[in-house]
Amino acid sequence: MKKIAFAIVSGILFLAACTEQVSKKADEKEACEQPAIQDPNDVKPMALMMRTMANYCDTMRLKINQGQAVDSSTFPLMPFWTAEPTDSSVLEPLFFSNAKRFENAYRKLMQDQLHQKENYTAVI
Repeated sequence: MKKIAFAIVSGILFLAACTEQVSKKADEKEACEQPAIQDPNDVKPMALMMRTMANYCDTMRLKINQGQAVDSSTFPLMPFWTAEPTDSSVLEPLFFSNAKRFENAYRKLMQDQLHQKENYTAVI
């Protein structure tokens, strides 16, 4: 009788272990097929604006190099200096001074259609 009980318990434990392994493999396969799109970090508004601006700059560079003019309606100036940063220690006078220089260069780029190549370099 003990042998039968031992065999039954062993069988149940074996089946439970196999089921758990199959379940883990299915979960791993799902994770590989559908990767998480969400950023694992707490992305702040300033970081998002700066990423958007970097994308804008890449697109502007391509257009300017093709001889096309860029304008502020397509590539609006994003006031990143007013947004919440990831690290508030960056909000010092030098940061705001550089942000003002960037804003001035950006406005000049958008206003002077004849010299956009040179003005783009100043923005970057």
